[in-house]
Order: sequence, then structure tokens, then C-alpha cells
Amino acid sequence: MRHPWVNTALLLLLVLQLVTGFLGLIAGDPGQRWRLWLHDTGGWAILVLLAWKAMVIGDSLARRRRPPPQRPLFLVMTALLVATLGTGFIWTTAGRVELAGYGLVTIHTTLAVALALLLASHTLSMRFIFGVRGAADRRAFLRLAATGVAGAAIWQTSGALKGFLDLPGSRRRFTGSYETGSYTCQFPRVSWFGDDPDPVDRDSWRLIVDGAVDRPFTLTYQELGEMGEDHSEAVLDCTGGWYSTQDWLGVNVGRLLDAAQPQGVASSVTFESVTGYDRRYGVDQARNYLLATQVAGGSLSHGHGVPGAPGGARAARLRLG
Repeated sequence: MRHPWVNTALLLLLVLQLVTGFLGLIAGDPGQRWRLWLHDTGGWAILVLLAWKAMVIGDSLARRRRPPPQRPLFLVMTALLVATLGTGFIWTTAGRVELAGYGLVTIHTTLAVALALLLASHTLSMRFIFGVRGAADRRAFLRLAATGVAGAAIWQTSGALKGFLDLPGSRRRFTGSYETGSYTCQFPRVSWFGDDPDPVDRDSWRLIVDGAVDRPFTLTYQELGEMGEDHSEAVLDCTGGWYSTQDWLGVNVGRLLDAAQPQGVASSVTFESVTGYDRRYGVDQARNYLLATQVAGGSLSHGHGVPGAPGGARAARLRLG
């Protein structure tokens, strides 16, 4: 077998891409930008490896008169790999691109997950290759390291070229996202797998603050709006590949908690929407949050968080426990 080390290197790089891609999705601090640096470097390193992988494939085809039973799976994997690399390259170069309503980075991620599932099956069926001489020795490690260095060099060069040409890819945030609609009401609306409830009647909507408190109370939407005097500038960064910096106006959660007088046993606050979706945070952390009623000087739209629930009005809740 020619260049057996390529299979080992390619497998390790693909695993690296899956790990760094996932870590990049959940990165929330500029100090974590290294995750996407590794991801970009790994992508270019894989492209370098494909030249040798083509030789391996050519050698395999030349020695076989009949196609091996794994060939259909291999062809699908190859197509997925090319599509994953291609969508990643376009995303990091051309800007925020959408296909059929989905951001290209979402398509890139979906393709990568499908590739990972097939890769696991292929690796299991072809595991004998890693026992071939030259597939996992010191030279294989050094060649993998050289491939990584080449990938890093190409990544740096491509980054400098994007900056020189002022391509959209040079203006991404550390998370890889593109700025969209900052300081305006014209930023994307998102829903979780079609969770898009009908708007609720604001006159009948209520916010309940209860649980481990001495003074539980209920607010109407109008009363909550009249309390809205706290500002917060915050960035929304979506895994769909966009971010938007907005000036929010509303009620600091700490004020609501003080009004309810939490009991000594209260250690957390559960935020529950009218649809039943909830998230729990520590009391000290929750105090720093803002219950927004306006954004960019205008009222929130339904798509950006105004109360909504199927079948009519229901209450949202802050529950201490």
C-alpha cells in the first residue's frame, strides 16, 4: 500500500475538525478563539492530505478489477468531505450565505455530522489498515506534523489575502459569525425546530414572580413596560453564523428579585416562558440579567421575544428555589 500514513493522518485530522468545530460553536469568550484557529488550520491540512489520498485511491483502483464492497460508502464519504470543506471555505470567505433559508455554516455542520457517522463505520471496517507498516510509526507522526504546519501556513496566507482584498471573511467575529443588523430592529429572528407560537394577547399576559420568596407578585405587560428603565448593551451570537450587537431596555432581574424578597433557602431562579421552556441560573448570576421590553429604541417584535403561546394567553414565571 502506498502512503499508508495518509489514512492515519486523515482520520486524526477529521476527528480534530469535529472536536474543534463543536468547541467553536460553544465558544463565548475571545480567549477561546484558538478553537476556530485550530479548526481552520485542520481544514487546510486536510486539503493538503487529499493530494496523497488521491494517490492511495488511484493505486487501489489500479489493483482491483472488481469494485470492493465498501466503494459506495467510500464514494458517499468522499462527496460529504468535499461538500463539508467547500461549504466551510465559502463561509469563511464570501460572507453570510444562505441556501433554502439555512445559513451555510448550519449546512456545513450538518454535513460534518453525517460524515462523522459514516467515518466511524468506515474506520471500523477498514481498521486493519492501521496495522500496515508505516501507518502509525515515527515517520507517520512527523509527516502529520508537517501537514499541520503546511495547513497553518496556508491558513495564515489565506487570512492575509482576505484582509488585503477586504473580503467578508476577514471581518468575522472570533466565533466565526458575521455582523447582522446591529443597533437596529432588523436582525434575524430564530426559532428552535419550528417552535414559533402564535402571539399572545398582551392585555391578558402576566409575569409571575414566586417560589421561595416572602412577597410573590404578578405584573401585567403594561406594568412591566412602565418599569423598564434599565439599559444593557449585549451581543447575540447565533450558531447559525450571525451576530448582532443591540442596546436593550427593560427591567433588571435584580430589581424584581428584591421586590419579591427571596428567602434564605433560595439559591436559583428558573425563567419559564409561556410555552413552558425554562432555564435555571444561580441567584447572583440572574441578578445581572435584563428582562427586555425594547431593543434599538423600538418595541420588541413577536419574533424577538414578545410573549407568545399557542391557544391564548398564559403566564411567564420567575420561580425561586
